[in-house]
Amino acid sequence: MSEQNVEEGSISNSAPAPDEQANGVITVILTADNHLGYAAAGQGPRKREERKQRLRHAFQQATDFAIGQGVDLFIQAGDLFDSTSPDEQDRSFVATRLAQLRQAGIRAFALGGLHDTPSGGQAFPAPQISYARLGAWHYFPPQGSSSAEPEALAPVILDIRGTRVGICGLGITAGQEGDPLAQLQVDSEIERAAFSLLILHAPIEGFAADEASPDVRALVRRASIERQSAFRYILAGYHHGFRRAQIGSTEVVVAGATQHVDFHDPTDDPGFVFLGLAADGIRWCKHIAVDALHFHRLVVRTSDLWPADEETPAVSPTEAVLERLRPLCSIDVLMHLRFEGELTRRQYHQLDLNAIRRIGEEQCFALSLDESALSFLPEQQAVSAETGERFSPREELVALADEWIAGAEDEQERKALLMTKEELLAALDGVRYPASRGGLLH
Repeated sequence: MSEQNVEEGSISNSAPAPDEQANGVITVILTADNHLGYAAAGQGPRKREERKQRLRHAFQQATDFAIGQGVDLFIQAGDLFDSTSPDEQDRSFVATRLAQLRQAGIRAFALGGLHDTPSGGQAFPAPQISYARLGAWHYFPPQGSSSAEPEALAPVILDIRGTRVGICGLGITAGQEGDPLAQLQVDSEIERAAFSLLILHAPIEGFAADEASPDVRALVRRASIERQSAFRYILAGYHHGFRRAQIGSTEVVVAGATQHVDFHDPTDDPGFVFLGLAADGIRWCKHIAVDALHFHRLVVRTSDLWPADEETPAVSPTEAVLERLRPLCSIDVLMHLRFEGELTRRQYHQLDLNAIRRIGEEQCFALSLDESALSFLPEQQAVSAETGERFSPREELVALADEWIAGAEDEQERKALLMTKEELLAALDGVRYPASRGGLLH
């Protein structure tokens, strides 16, 4: 198994030479994970609509490129839509794009993804089926759960300028487990083809650091790809980063997403893939970047905000974060700000996360604050950033409560705070010493 170097390209790549197409080279546009209709929760109407427009524009760049190059095949490898019930605007948009491909004589094929394939409990069909019924493309339906007896994949056999090409589709469904390729059976009709390709939508072993999202339990193993002999090429979706690898005798190409839709996406430029395929191998594989929001990641470590050799930081922790954040911000940036390291609870409260979030949302397209790698120091290790004294949670609570009480504006508020302080201390002592204290403050 070996990873191959990737050829990058821009939207202005020149068309293949006519003799290449005449000598058995099949030209393909591969796109996947377009997620039309996606809108991040919490964003205002203007940004939500802009995100949807960017998603449509990216898909149109793929179809326009296919028409401009006069390719043989247009392949969409899953998650065209972000849901099983896209709105009419996105449905109509796709219909127009597919009509243009058909008018240009380009044959189109599609596969369902996890986002746009209805689960077993949903009665309505996948949104892609309506285009197939109208002859706009060929749609490969899901094969069902791995617990069922696997059905043989029925290939579509095409004759493209005298070269027979076999195409199959295989996707996973919600809740499916195991390796969908392990027990794969293919109809013997595939033997009629000079070469064959499999359109796949599933996580592939080794193609992402986390392999698959937590709700996905299916995984295509590299060993399964090596063992299978039916397909010369696997053209895949699911992973949001462009990848190309040779696994055994099979060439695997992952299209990657056409826009960043998640803050866990790779930072690579989104786009689609322009391929030249032949019976003896890939003649070219170009990743074509599209117009997209830029993705920046900023990691801030607590040791940078509270240096061990400084009793009091020269710059407030919040301002230190903003000094690093502001140069990366612009209106077309998706910013992922991640905090890492250990800190005391008092230090945590020194961070004005609301101010950081407000600056990020004003100066970026969107901001994600990631605190998952932060941890609070244990009681015996908690050290005040100001004095170097050790504070237990109880002592910290007393100090903070006394500060609030001292700042009370009237006697009624002061009494209420005193009562709350005693109740909190009683609860804390009751948790720590239930037998001796009985939950009461003495």
